[in-house]
Amino acid sequence: MAKDRYAPKQLDEVLGQLSPRMGSRIASYSAKSQQLSQQQTVLREVIGENLAKKCRVANIRDDALIIEAQSATIALKLNYVKMDILSAFRQQGLAQLCQVKIQTSPDAARRLTPQSQTGSNKTTAPKKRAMSEQSAEYLEHVAENAPPSLQEKLRRLALHGRQKK
Repeated sequence: MAKDRYAPKQLDEVLGQLSPRMGSRIASYSAKSQQLSQQQTVLREVIGENLAKKCRVANIRDDALIIEAQSATIALKLNYVKMDILSAFRQQGLAQLCQVKIQTSPDAARRLTPQSQTGSNKTTAPKKRAMSEQSAEYLEHVAENAPPSLQEKLRRLALHGRQKK
């Protein structure tokens, strides 16, 4: 029997068939992605689930941990626990870290929300508003001193407010 060339293959096998330079580049991206994912888990343990949803580990560069926050208020809260974050990462094996940099990025909100959530947001129809009886009375009083053209329109609006819904 012939070998099925469309059978699923292991990722390592596919990457090995690519050019050596391209394969090593993809492997380094994959390793960096896994490393950032592990660091995000450490960050989540330190700061809690609610705050971790609004920030992410962006990079580690020049012995500095870079955290990206959704807004300035989240960045301020992270600044309060900066030393706790630093000590937790040092305990996890990143002893070379010297500082934690917290950056605010407006694009962080889009990167932090999963794609399935962004597509499921449906626009809801606005609720119908109803005028209160008191508002209708106010319109009647305003109409008494208004010019004739505006007076007629205000009275119709007040009548509309008094109708039963």
